[in-house]
Amino acid sequence: MEMAGWFVAVATILVALAVVSWMRRGNGESVRAGRSDREAAAKDAASVANTAFASLPLAAIVVDVEARVRRVSQGAREKFPFLEAGGDLLSAFGEPELASRASQVARSGEAQEFETRLFVDRRGTYRITIAPIDDGSAVVCIADTTEAVDYQELRMQFVSNVSHELRTPLTGLRGLLEALDDDDLDDGLRQRFARRAQHEASRLAAIIDDVLLLSELETSSAPLTEEPAEVGMAAAGAAANLMEQAEFAGVEIVTELEHGLLAPLTPRMAEMIVANLLTNAINYAGSGARATVRTYGVGDDLVLEVADDGVGISEEHLPHVFERFYRADRSRSNRLGGTGLGLAIVKHIAERAGGEATVTSRPGYGTTVRVRLPTAGVAAQRELAPRD
Repeated sequence: MEMAGWFVAVATILVALAVVSWMRRGNGESVRAGRSDREAAAKDAASVANTAFASLPLAAIVVDVEARVRRVSQGAREKFPFLEAGGDLLSAFGEPELASRASQVARSGEAQEFETRLFVDRRGTYRITIAPIDDGSAVVCIADTTEAVDYQELRMQFVSNVSHELRTPLTGLRGLLEALDDDDLDDGLRQRFARRAQHEASRLAAIIDDVLLLSELETSSAPLTEEPAEVGMAAAGAAANLMEQAEFAGVEIVTELEHGLLAPLTPRMAEMIVANLLTNAINYAGSGARATVRTYGVGDDLVLEVADDGVGISEEHLPHVFERFYRADRSRSNRLGGTGLGLAIVKHIAERAGGEATVTSRPGYGTTVRVRLPTAGVAAQRELAPRD
């Protein structure tokens, strides 16, 4: 929930509870009204407000000065099914700070807002707003901000990683340009430094392009394409483009393609998946290896697979291969100009299309990366299907 919406919801709860409290006190100035009329009006208002509070989708809890639970909203019951009227916050959440602050607010009448860690089904971060009600109780509103906090941490880590990855080629490029400025440098060394400078500049451009693509994939919610791609054709194109690079590395490319399979991707994205997977195989499988590109159908899905019989990946690296900038062999990746983002891009494209990317490997037996996607027609049906 956005912060503005959160405060509006809290304010609504407080207004409703304030009305109940005011009506319960009655109106002493209305001398012409009978006592029974005032009591009936207060009872009706309390019933309406209590019903409204109980049905609130927001997680809200009314507690007394001892932090015992008086009322629980629907949102709180769904989020925290262990909450019961008559219980207490400390026993429910096992968090002394939450119970202590709720009690303080009920006693002092001064609202508090803070963040804390609570263990529910998992440990998460929650924003707590506690406001007093003038009948000597307090309302505790709880918002789960775990995903927002985790995303912020991930974003900061990503910015740090990007800065580090950009700094490496920039440092190398600056050193090479300074060397090229030396009038006494012989022509052979000058040409060698110029080639290295071009390599570093190309690597820098590749990192920037990949970062921009990842950002677009993560921030856009639009369909990847209106016209599906024929995966076999895209795979054949990518394999043909990389044939020369593979021959230079001593890697044989083999294609086993089932044509006619349509994926909810642009042709460029389909070719990019194959190109990234094949480039990884060419760079890391080792001379003498074979890299096989396959496409085939499985039920309502299609599978795009690149398998090599090269050196493989150690088990400790497998959980991390789709992470941004992760490299099992960093020195080799830097030497070959890799950005460390290829598999992350493959994973994001697959997930945006409603599929998944997985990897299996054993040292000495090669590596297989498998991308499973819904076929274009099935993907459209899933997109249009009503959600729970």
